[in-house]
Amino acid sequence: MSETTDRFVIEVGSGTVAHIIDTEASKSEAENQPLLGPSAPGEKMCSRGYRHHTDQRVSFAEFSTAHDIDKTGFEGDAPDEICSYCWSNTREALEKEQADDDVSEKIGTVGYRLRWKQKGRARDEWYDIVVRPETTVAELDRLVCRFTTLDDFHLRMYGLEDEYIDSSLKVIPDRQYEQAGDRSYTKASEMTIADVAERAGLWEGDRLSLVYDFGTPSHYYCIVKEVYEPAEIDELLEDSDVISSTDTAAIIKEKRP
Repeated sequence: MSETTDRFVIEVGSGTVAHIIDTEASKSEAENQPLLGPSAPGEKMCSRGYRHHTDQRVSFAEFSTAHDIDKTGFEGDAPDEICSYCWSNTREALEKEQADDDVSEKIGTVGYRLRWKQKGRARDEWYDIVVRPETTVAELDRLVCRFTTLDDFHLRMYGLEDEYIDSSLKVIPDRQYEQAGDRSYTKASEMTIADVAERAGLWEGDRLSLVYDFGTPSHYYCIVKEVYEPAEIDELLEDSDVISSTDTAAIIKEKRP
């Protein structure tokens, strides 16, 4: 908490309340800026009031002691002496950063429910594939081919978001890898969902892509619909009518025309 309150300082001016300044904002521009005033380094945590060169900055701890504020951080309601808009925005910013940190720590250790669709048929047909962190793209590919009836006559490749033929992953099925003779590609059996997740920061709402036939391409994609702890996947599979599966992944739901 001391690191947080050191980061946010209190700026006292002529107004009825003091404002909160995030001193980490605009750090790259702070070197040649004055320490106070409207162009001082850092970002005011609300858009109300004005900043002046005579404003004074003090630490949160110093301000709290001077005004007998019984708080060690930005919890609860704002003290009367501090702008309530600044206080609320600071709390929201810290909560978002904590949530982002929590997500970052879990990426690579969780599984996903991937809803796969073909572009142009997204409303008519889709398939939910549950994958574990250790699921390889080769296993995922077997299940995708199960419902798409894709074959090895044309190259198919997995990527991030809407990359398709411009895939940064360049993951292709093992058999096609051997036939292609191009070592810039990656074997599907040598990349796991955890690897993909760590590359992409994969989380709920994110997408993966699949292109089939580089000459006259067909485009498929998936949306991450749910994120699961490994134990939750076991429970999910026990309670689902599995349509098709591999050792670590399964199609659990579908919509077909």
